[in-house]
Amino acid sequence: MEGKSQEWIDQTEGKIREMFDLFDKDKTDSIVQEEIGTVMRALGVFPSERALVLEILPDMQDDEPTGFVSYEKFKKKMLTILATNEWEPDSSDILLQAFRTIDEENKGYITSDVIEELLTSRGTPLRNIELESFLSIAKDPETGFVYYEDYVSLLTKNISNKKK
Repeated sequence: MEGKSQEWIDQTEGKIREMFDLFDKDKTDSIVQEEIGTVMRALGVFPSERALVLEILPDMQDDEPTGFVSYEKFKKKMLTILATNEWEPDSSDILLQAFRTIDEENKGYITSDVIEELLTSRGTPLRNIELESFLSIAKDPETGFVYYEDYVSLLTKNISNKKK
């Protein structure tokens, strides 16, 4: 970790351990590889699915992949990624532009049905648990709409808080 203080390393290792442990339900010091992207996003790192599968997971797996990733290998790779600021999140302007492209009528919201259809049928589809997690935060409970400016504001605020 060239250029990083021991304090930064210790604090970062603590954050990595905390997030990893949330997914290590059996306390085996390993998690299912399908959860790696979720843990990384919780740490403020947002690789594409392609980068995750082709670049990151191979570095975290043993010579004979078991479908699990050990804490030590995860920690080592995450320290490197966090130290180099790889895969920073998109800016709020980019996110808003993407939502506005979907909102062709400029209503300021998108129905949850439209969002659900897009997130499960285009690109790399979200798993049900990921979709439910997203909608529990993004969807207005009264209207069922995703008011995207509010969501992007909340999202970028949460990401900046994780970086501190």
